[in-house]
Amino acid sequence: MKKIFNEELDRAFHNPRFFIVLALALASFFIGTYRSPIPTFSPNIVLHPVNRLIHNLYYGEFGFLAALLATLPFADTFLEDLNQGFLRLIVQRTPYRKYLIAKILAVALAGGLSLLLAVLIVFLAGLSSPGDWKTMTSSSGSAFYVGEPQGPLGLSYTLSPIFYLLYLLASAFGFGAVYALMGLAISTFIHNRYVVLAAPLVFVQVFGFLEQRSLRLTPALNPLNGLLPFSANFYEGNFTLGAQLAQFGSVLAISVFCFLILARKSRIVL
Repeated sequence: MKKIFNEELDRAFHNPRFFIVLALALASFFIGTYRSPIPTFSPNIVLHPVNRLIHNLYYGEFGFLAALLATLPFADTFLEDLNQGFLRLIVQRTPYRKYLIAKILAVALAGGLSLLLAVLIVFLAGLSSPGDWKTMTSSSGSAFYVGEPQGPLGLSYTLSPIFYLLYLLASAFGFGAVYALMGLAISTFIHNRYVVLAAPLVFVQVFGFLEQRSLRLTPALNPLNGLLPFSANFYEGNFTLGAQLAQFGSVLAISVFCFLILARKSRIVL
């Protein structure tokens, strides 16, 4: 198990696609900086760097790119193994079940760290502008609301913005991990790399659109609330930490279950 897991990790992280993740994260930063209602070098309003991150993520359309950033590094790896014949060789060297578990773990780590890295890049790029590290109030989302970010753990911002930053990084990791696994599960029955990489993005956007336009759908069904919890302020209803964890947990469980079941069928036809 350890050997095959290390091999999968090596394949996942010695991966030039992470340069694409870097480029897209920087593009999101520049878009957010341009579109933010509070200019980066405003002489009147200087934001805390974490608050600047919130603005750059929200106005930089980071939520639109996020699912793609999660799947891009390694979500299509099972399909690649199958198409190139690697799977036949792998199952001769290690039990198939151990291979599947190692694949799940490697894909989840790659997707989670990809999103975490992207958010961290946006934050570090934001340090190029003046910041007030002492302020404990926040303007969040599409309105200049001074206080605390809305959504789960918003109160923690007024106590320690750095703690809230860690929460946003954890949210990004969780989102990236589960939607990378969704892409992995899709790869077992749709044998097209581009569909595998793009399908979770379509899923996120469709459910986000439906939740925003419907009074009957709970905010817990909007995947973007899990990624950007501060944006839940602008949707009807209340989005809690429990709802966020339930959202991640349900996508994780369904994706892993479908992958394990459908990947067994691929093993049968080898």
